[in-house]
Amino acid sequence: MILPARAPNGMTLLDICCKAGGASYGYYLAGFNIVGVDREPQPHYPFPFIQRDLRDLDPEWIAENFDAGAASPPCWAHSDLAYRTGREYEDFIPETRALLEASGLPYVIENVEGAPLRNPLILCGTQFDGLRVTRHRLFESNVMLTVPRPCPRRHPLHFTHDKRKAHYGRLSEWTAFVTVTGGGNSSKAAAEDAMGIPGGWMTKDEINQAIPPAYTEWIGGQLAEHLSRVEVAA
Repeated sequence: MILPARAPNGMTLLDICCKAGGASYGYYLAGFNIVGVDREPQPHYPFPFIQRDLRDLDPEWIAENFDAGAASPPCWAHSDLAYRTGREYEDFIPETRALLEASGLPYVIENVEGAPLRNPLILCGTQFDGLRVTRHRLFESNVMLTVPRPCPRRHPLHFTHDKRKAHYGRLSEWTAFVTVTGGGNSSKAAAEDAMGIPGGWMTKDEINQAIPPAYTEWIGGQLAEHLSRVEVAA
């Protein structure tokens, strides 16, 4: 992936549980230099990468080497999958929060609706021009965050392959909102376009797990402003 030019802010963010880098890319667009960490190999990750379990990270190392921390701990324990299958999944959110709090840095934790985040901000694709996904996500932070605009109570109809839906065949996956996962699944190319993810970077499975980079570009801008104010005050 060829990264676009952007105005660097001189600060570095550690993205924990980074996967293929959808969230990382948004923080990059907000000006941060990025280092990603994940316990699994991430061959498509476009930034410097460390393969390590979050439970093996040292908060002092984070504090000494980074200006901010972000994390997207596995969401299985709080996803629809857990409710559908009845399986119990390990919840990594408490450990993630403890690690980032111990670092003493400004942090952001992202997860799915229903996850036990503290006073989370909710972002939706309808709040961003150019996105064509709903993709609600929660963001916890020790920095005050705002949304770009309110999320509407009623969301647009989504393109679907389900012939049982009344709007089947009436929408194009290239102009309508799409569901990246599930029965309304769009093509990989249309999903990339709808999510604002550069084509050819991620596999379809990686796109399914990603969030629109616009979310973390918005969050990252506020995080950078906070860090700049702190630096000036010091």
